[in-house]
Amino acid sequence: VLVWPYEGTNSVAITGGDLKRLEEGEFLNDTLIEFGLKWELEQIRNRDPALCESIHMFNSFFYQKLSKKQKAKWVQAYN
Repeated sequence: VLVWPYEGTNSVAITGGDLKRLEEGEFLNDTLIEFGLKWELEQIRNRDPALCESIHMFNSFFYQKLSKKQKAKWVQAYN
């Protein structure tokens, strides 16, 4: 249904199923939350680029992946 931002590798794709989760009584899913966070970050970037540079946003699955026993090699270097 929607891909935002349209350009770049950091896009979020919203499907029809995601849109149904915007109805009253439904819960938001990870895709909608990620979309909202990226949208808000873009609004901050437009208002205050310096502030935006100090904000780091991670995908909702980042911690789950980070906490797995078999961590990526790049993470092991920082433990």
